[in-house]
Amino acid sequence: MDQILTQIHSLLDRIESDRGIRILYACESGSRAWGFASPDSDYDIRFLFARPEHDYLSVASPQDAFDLPIEDELDAGGWDVRKALGLLGKSNGALVEWLHSPIVYREEAGFLDRWRCAAREVFAPKFSVDHYRGLAKQMVFGKLQTEQVRAKDYLYALRAVLASQWVLEGNGIPPVPFDQLLPVAPSAIRALVPSLLEHKARTNESERMARLSELDAYLSECLSGNAGRSAELAVAPDGREVLDRLFRLEIRSCPAAETAADYTLERVLRKDVLLFDAIAGSHAYGLATEHSDEDRRGVFVATPGLLHGLDHVEQVADGKSDQVYYEIGRLIELLLKNNPTALEMIAMPEDCVKFRHRLFERIRPELFLSKLCEKTFGNYAMAQIHKARGLNKKIVNPQPEERRALLSFCHVPVGQGSVPLVEWLAELGLNARDCGITAVRGTSGVFAIYAGGDCRGIVSRKDGNSLIFTSVPKEAEPIGWMYCNEDAFKAHCKAHREYWEWVGQRNEERYATNTAHGRGYDSKNLMHTIRLLEIAEEIAREGVIRVRRPDREKLLEIRSGKFSYEELVARAEEMHAGLAAAYASSGLPDAPDRDAANRLLVEIRAGFYSA
Repeated sequence: MDQILTQIHSLLDRIESDRGIRILYACESGSRAWGFASPDSDYDIRFLFARPEHDYLSVASPQDAFDLPIEDELDAGGWDVRKALGLLGKSNGALVEWLHSPIVYREEAGFLDRWRCAAREVFAPKFSVDHYRGLAKQMVFGKLQTEQVRAKDYLYALRAVLASQWVLEGNGIPPVPFDQLLPVAPSAIRALVPSLLEHKARTNESERMARLSELDAYLSECLSGNAGRSAELAVAPDGREVLDRLFRLEIRSCPAAETAADYTLERVLRKDVLLFDAIAGSHAYGLATEHSDEDRRGVFVATPGLLHGLDHVEQVADGKSDQVYYEIGRLIELLLKNNPTALEMIAMPEDCVKFRHRLFERIRPELFLSKLCEKTFGNYAMAQIHKARGLNKKIVNPQPEERRALLSFCHVPVGQGSVPLVEWLAELGLNARDCGITAVRGTSGVFAIYAGGDCRGIVSRKDGNSLIFTSVPKEAEPIGWMYCNEDAFKAHCKAHREYWEWVGQRNEERYATNTAHGRGYDSKNLMHTIRLLEIAEEIAREGVIRVRRPDREKLLEIRSGKFSYEELVARAEEMHAGLAAAYASSGLPDAPDRDAANRLLVEIRAGFYSA
């Protein structure tokens, strides 16, 4: 079922993108919603949509309904809200059922509350009865005239008859699930239903069965006995004001309110907010190997429903930041600072771009490249040098799986040296749990050790990371003294935690490379140092940002550990020093034009939601 739901959501997203519409509501219609689907039943997906507001002010009439080709088991179709509201004013049976379907695939906030309320206000019992009697007649006088019949046709006819009975008895809008209509049927007819449902659930829709005379008689009796009764029922009240108000509300440019919590990775990848999506990292640089991960970077446009509220979202990412999507406002902020990651995003190689909205093409590198790149690229590059050395400490100094206990940092002075507390106690036939300690006045980290009596132990049994103290009589004599290096214990805990967090998150291919070449540094960091410095120089001298690197083999040699740490640092420092002269003579502006960037941001937001 999860796979089908994913396919349905994907189909709805594609319909929105391809047709330039906003799907307000989507549900299941027909036998699955009624509760008696067959093994080969399609998914009848029905939706209501709105176009951009200005489309409704055009002299041309846009397409108001879509009946799409069946894809696998998915049979989708939908109506424009203007068409739907016109039909709601006539209590259209199909539409009213959509609005009360128990299976909802998509709903803008508050949609069903608004439309169900309107459906009740304009409900016309006469139109509803005529609709269901018409469906019943099609079955009884059409498909149920053969010697053998389908269970499906019996159930369709019976459901239509019961729905009309429901309205005739003054119950209002009939429920969609079949089992909720059964109370209006006689007990003898209800008794026939389980076998009909069982037959339909286990067979294909085309399989036929013997006729049921008792059910035939009931259907004929209802159709003949209730003939003409709908004439006595009320027609639709004048609901134009209700429907016009609802129409204006649904086509407004500002959708329902959203919160920051609504913005998940799944949400920002939907085409109603997605502006850009690309494969980043080593694939974009041209430095990928067969084991390289696929990083994704993208941009989305927060809806007015979020921007007009109290919340804001800067970016959405997964736990390891392998997938990061920036809100367009945040991207522009980063571009104004000449952030390397942001600048690379707007200069991605074409083969890495998975989706680009036409408005994203307006964000061109030449609008943002400036002399700030000397610092942002240069400083970022040099930071990789220190990071490379820091990661090496973890590579060559692994931590044990089990963290050392606090007691292992406690020692007892013996002669001119000391021995571990645990060993010292063992020689005396004692256990730390049977001893106690007190602080020694005027010293730090030194404690008196006692045995027997009411000793509480040396380490807290509730918190093994803390010492515990025992009250002893003034005349009590300690059996020895110990020193506890609590600072060393805390440092060990920190190093242990950081190491195993790193193990859990590290790229195993990268780790294997670094241990294999044994150079004492993270070579991937040094490769990126050189890459960033190269890009910084190209920006200064050529005014371009070249993400796909032309010197792939040279950079991969660095990654493989061909050069020593000292060689690469010397090369990086020389390149970094050369940037000052390159940017001093560059024709780039000192900083990007903030006013122009602000206008661009406003235009993109406005254009995205009016397109």
